[in-house]
Amino acid sequence: MYTLYWSPGSASMAPHGALEEAGARYELRLTNTDAGAHRDPAYLKLNPNGRVPTLVVDGSFVMFESAAMVMLIADRHPEARLAPGPDEMARGHFYQWLTHLTNSVQPAMLRYYYPERHTTDAGGTEAVANKAMEEIATLWGRIDQHLAAHGPYLLGDRFCAADIFVFMLSGWQQCCPNTYERFPHLKRLADLAAARPAMQRVIQKNAG
Repeated sequence: MYTLYWSPGSASMAPHGALEEAGARYELRLTNTDAGAHRDPAYLKLNPNGRVPTLVVDGSFVMFESAAMVMLIADRHPEARLAPGPDEMARGHFYQWLTHLTNSVQPAMLRYYYPERHTTDAGGTEAVANKAMEEIATLWGRIDQHLAAHGPYLLGDRFCAADIFVFMLSGWQQCCPNTYERFPHLKRLADLAAARPAMQRVIQKNAG
């Protein structure tokens, strides 16, 4: 049994999607970040980073980091085929893309949304945000080129949990206006992911 501490529109969408795709038993615990619930002492005992999401497995095992949750869920539910098997070379590319998304794309987005965290110059936040927007567009452009040549998914014809991560991040478009118009192959992946029944349930829950 899984418990996912989540907030709509946050990085909790990726593990939420993985849980739905896996057909796992889980419950959601709303953590209202707008109300500061992620800074509540009880929540900080679970996740000292004060961020969403947090995943609890069987009432005792606790972890943070969305990408790590996705990998754990994929490994615990191999029948869902959310990742290539350990004996498949494609697993290396699964790790590659999931790491790239969480290590390059998502941090650039966070620099845009929270530029004050990346400069001590009170007047420098606009420059940080503008540079982040430029970097995000470059990163999406490279992913779009990959999908054009090797898509429609990151692993070719094979859907995997890393595609859920792409779907989640590509929806954060304030940092990259007109994302889907600019990157049509990225849009194709997002559309394919959104059409999946499991992801439809996740989308509806995040929409309230």
